[in-house]
Amino acid sequence: MRAFAFALLLSSGALAADAPRATSSAPLEPQGKGAVYALTLPEAVYRGLARRDLGDLRVLNGAGEVVPHALERVAASEKVAGASLPLAFFPLAGAPGRPVEELGLRVERRPDGTVVAVVAPGERRAPEHRVAGYLIDASAAGAALRELRFEWPAGPEGTALDARIEASDDLRAWRAVASGPLLVLRRGEATLERRAIELPALRAKYLRLSWRPGQQDPKLSGVAAQLVDAAADAERSWSRTEAVAGAKPGEYVFELPPALPVDRLRLELPQENTVVSATLAVQERAGGPERALLSAVLYRMEHGGQKLANPDLKLAPTAGPRWLLRVDQRGGGLGAGLPVLHAGWLPHRLLFVARGEPPFRLVFGNPDMASAAMPTRSLLPGAAEDKPIAALPAVLGQVTSAPLPERTSGEAVRGYFEQMDRKKLWLWGSLLLAVLVIVGMAWRLTREMPAPGEPPRPRPPGETR
Repeated sequence: MRAFAFALLLSSGALAADAPRATSSAPLEPQGKGAVYALTLPEAVYRGLARRDLGDLRVLNGAGEVVPHALERVAASEKVAGASLPLAFFPLAGAPGRPVEELGLRVERRPDGTVVAVVAPGERRAPEHRVAGYLIDASAAGAALRELRFEWPAGPEGTALDARIEASDDLRAWRAVASGPLLVLRRGEATLERRAIELPALRAKYLRLSWRPGQQDPKLSGVAAQLVDAAADAERSWSRTEAVAGAKPGEYVFELPPALPVDRLRLELPQENTVVSATLAVQERAGGPERALLSAVLYRMEHGGQKLANPDLKLAPTAGPRWLLRVDQRGGGLGAGLPVLHAGWLPHRLLFVARGEPPFRLVFGNPDMASAAMPTRSLLPGAAEDKPIAALPAVLGQVTSAPLPERTSGEAVRGYFEQMDRKKLWLWGSLLLAVLVIVGMAWRLTREMPAPGEPPRPRPPGETR
């Protein structure tokens, strides 16, 4: 038993020796009065993290108590509302009773393809003519349309149209794409308006508006198209790192914070008019195994008064302390100078509940700390699943580091058992019980064995050997 306890203390002492020598902290200042606060983690925090899953992060209140917190990943892209685009339109006139489908059209276009005028041959010589519809020029739209909005003077009595929208790319073949009422109704001081018709993400050069026979021309004064929503890359944080020459020609090394989840790379080449083939890999330590990430052609040049550079390199979120760039030396490689790496990443959003009294602190940097982050939705029960949690902002102060005090063997043992989960405790308990049983059996057998030179002790009747 003494040997077992001594071995346990030695193992705990080894664990204490492997503990970090420094930890980092920074003051957290909640802004406004509320319960849940949010902070976008800056680069200074990533540089001090000891775990890549950010499990060593803690938020403490003024009494040194840990408060509930959660970590949220920012979406890689965000939805951008589509713009509103005014469209040119032209009335389609014809003889009374003649449907808009039977009107022969001739259009005059500019060199860019947009329509200048629309003529219905022979119709203007008719003794009477009426507007049976409108031709809408959508050839300038650079994206799909999701809605058309119409403006017209409704007058005191209002307007009601059963509208139909058709689409074409050549002004000959038309297809129906949408329909619905356009109306402005007034009753006393109340007004009911519906001036827009939704479209099914439509791409077409020309649109035609018509209405049910017998209804009057609304005399349009304006037409605007709402473009479909677009997805744009979320804003990333960027870190600049200068290269160090590697062990081989054409090899360059970049040292990055190990916990930084990089997913964009921008390489700044040292000289103009450079074109090279390159590969990129990441490794944990010098001389260790490598993991290949990508191959690309890198270039930086000026041609015809225009500066050209390769686009940002995209990769899956990757964290690693040592990044290796290897450049094909054919053609002279990069020439003189060293490249610069701009690493982009989507920072985490730290959410915490301001329980207790301030001042609050963010502490991190201890790899022995087990992750204590909670599920995001558990911080604010009842929050919508499809929307970010509405939290007040928090401001992070300057990050400082301080050495950790030496732990005694007793503190190391206590800390070790505090970090063990229940399954490990059961295993240790079972092992200790088995050792005690074996020791007890050995002690009993030793007591029953005769001393040297003594005859065997008689056994009770009926006992078998």
